[in-house]
Amino acid sequence: MHILHISNSYGGTRVYENLYTQLDRLGVRQTVFVPLNAANHSRVGNQMIDFQTPGSRIIYSTVLKPIHRILYMAKINAIVKDLKKNVDLGSVDAIHASTLCLDGAVAYKLHQETGLPYMCAIRNTDVNNYYEVFKWRRGFFVKILKAAGKIVFISPKYKEKFLGKIVPADVRKLIEERVMVIPNGVSNVFLANKSSDHKTFEGVLNLIFVAGFFKRKGLLETLRAIELLRNKGYKITLNAIGKGLPNRPYDKEYIEQVEELARGKDWVTLQPFKKPEEIIAEMRQANAFIMVSKFETFGLVYVEALSQHLPIIYAKEEGFDGFYPDGFVGYPAEAGNIEGIANKIEMLIKNYEAIARNVETLELETDFSWSNIGKNYLNIYKTLK
Repeated sequence: MHILHISNSYGGTRVYENLYTQLDRLGVRQTVFVPLNAANHSRVGNQMIDFQTPGSRIIYSTVLKPIHRILYMAKINAIVKDLKKNVDLGSVDAIHASTLCLDGAVAYKLHQETGLPYMCAIRNTDVNNYYEVFKWRRGFFVKILKAAGKIVFISPKYKEKFLGKIVPADVRKLIEERVMVIPNGVSNVFLANKSSDHKTFEGVLNLIFVAGFFKRKGLLETLRAIELLRNKGYKITLNAIGKGLPNRPYDKEYIEQVEELARGKDWVTLQPFKKPEEIIAEMRQANAFIMVSKFETFGLVYVEALSQHLPIIYAKEEGFDGFYPDGFVGYPAEAGNIEGIANKIEMLIKNYEAIARNVETLELETDFSWSNIGKNYLNIYKTLK
């Protein structure tokens, strides 16, 4: 079986690299076509995979120019033209588009020309970017949905939001039987090194934050929420890791704001990006995790934290919200709401022991191992017609 992946975000997050590596282990021949936006051309060569399945390869396309940022259909047509020059479509069995509105649009155009079946995923960039910015293109987005053999959401919350609030009821009825939820997987480094410790709260809550230091991750609001609670007498520390996260925007102004707020506070530690093994060691020094972010397709770091038996504060109405009932592994908080974040931290403290015991019972491998997720996708490919 030969799968053509269209993945414009490849080289930024390691999610796709992990999936494609697992599919390679299952013997799937893969061509990964990466149409990089003009601002991301520096990603060429990132995350190369030593494929074991003959014929598999990664193709980085740098055909896109800055003007394509606002010329949507010209962007799609440019990608299609470049892809056809570089890929033998006659050898392809099916297409996997990593997003709906960009990668899925390319897959739809190829489907129209060749009849190749395709599936697409719907992510944060589709729901909160394309559907908002290109509202006049929604009719075209519906065409992509209708022609897709399968439609995958990374989380139940995004499925609920998209089907319940964004697409019209008649479209929902047409596509809902082809819709499914498959989460992203967590690196085997975390699953193979799960904590066996029982986490406890003995008067001090040692929070850890692991994410890039940019605005939508909510680090400033988290600091201010903790400050509120400390002023009420709670003993709380924060270890924030992720400054200088590779292949991500570097927001100098925002980082300066974070550093200014943290200055002189001995309960705050700001650290640069670390490797997974180092993050595991840091998580084992904490007794809870927090990241209250905006526009989060999934949030792998929540699962990574759970693997180390950490109760979590996560983003309300975003990707991870809905996998577990509120209060089972922690609490969802509204991004940007400082008092709301403080309230959820307070709730976590008050219910810490019960939540920590719940976290210890989780069988994360079942839902979040790339081994199982790869098999799920392979089964989907076999059904695409």
